Amino acid sequence: MDSAGENIAELTLNSRTKQVEKLKLYQSNVRFRCQRCATFCCKLGGPKLSEKDVRRLKQVRINLKEFLDVHCCLKNKEDGSCVFLRFDTKNNVYECSVYDFRPAVCRLYPFHAERSTPNSYTLKLIPCCNGLNTEDSELVNENFIMNHLLTALFDLSLM
Repeated sequence: MDSAGENIAELTLNSRTKQVEKLKLYQSNVRFRCQRCATFCCKLGGPKLSEKDVRRLKQVRINLKEFLDVHCCLKNKEDGSCVFLRFDTKNNVYECSVYDFRPAVCRLYPFHAERSTPNSYTLKLIPCCNGLNTEDSELVNENFIMNHLLTALFDLSLM
């Protein structure tokens, strides 16, 4: 990593037009592809959900009272993992049972967005993820951010 530490990019978003007004990349060599290992992302306790996350999960038609605690966080299983985490024994990988409806923070992982100003975010790396810089990983560049992270960033900007 360079002197910017774990910073990947700075983004300025226009929530009205759903457009990126400015994108500055700090890293040019970070790569990522989910390994479906759930080693860190889904086994460290449930994230706090935004109202938009709750609305998204309601589309799955589940009883949210079974899955949310009093602080609007996803409940955990006894082993600390997310209540929606399942192991596919046939393919030997972990799966999220609500993958298409998962919270914004889950869609961003292994990245984290810190608000710099009301419309700007610093995209930071969570370096412990096993999907970082693997042989089959994808370069984290402007296209990656636009294709894989932008919707989650806009969801966070509305919190």
